[in-house]
Amino acid sequence: MDDVQWVKNVWDKLVKAVEDMRYLLDRGYKREAAANFVASKYVLDKMGRSILYRCVYSSEDAKRVKEKAVSPEMLKGSEVAVDGFNVLNTLHSFMNGKLLVLCDDGVVRDVSEVHGEFRPTGITEGLIRMSVRTLKELDVAAASFYYESQISKSGEISALTRRILQEERVEGLVEAEKSVDSALLRYNRIVITSDSVVIHRADRFFDLAGYIILREKPPNLISLRNV
Repeated sequence: MDDVQWVKNVWDKLVKAVEDMRYLLDRGYKREAAANFVASKYVLDKMGRSILYRCVYSSEDAKRVKEKAVSPEMLKGSEVAVDGFNVLNTLHSFMNGKLLVLCDDGVVRDVSEVHGEFRPTGITEGLIRMSVRTLKELDVAAASFYYESQISKSGEISALTRRILQEERVEGLVEAEKSVDSALLRYNRIVITSDSVVIHRADRFFDLAGYIILREKPPNLISLRNV
């Protein structure tokens, strides 16, 4: 059974779990403890716990993130710093039909828990070009892409991104960095990411992958907005 079918099968139970998780977070419970408790109560598997942990927020935390989010119109003339592998992993999940969630904070996240790795495929070049072209459509002044240098193929992906920026005539640079989080936050730029840790530290952010995905409304996207 794939993840999308799993969600359909347990939807009623998942809705109750999300409501309980929000209740606990609004009352100051720690995220990990709350997720473990609720997942155990409703007998949710690893995927269910991941949804609770990564996508459900207290009212105050969700409000704080939404206040940092910039509109697509605000990208015009702005310099952006792109969390390269974060965007690509989310877009790969989108194209491969893996489960995506529109979270409480308005950010679209892949809940497969792929951390610290990236596997290029035949669609990788197309996804980089899609990202660059979308930034071009949004009329950014410059786009700096950052990739974790310790991840395999980061040099190749950096070179590919650099070529695509040139071909699409978008100002910018591409760097492989040991600490991408620090690079993203170096200057007063809009950060392009869905990573909650980076968003917490950033002043402004834009969820580029989420923007692309929400335009398409794919069947592998579920929303917690009305839960």
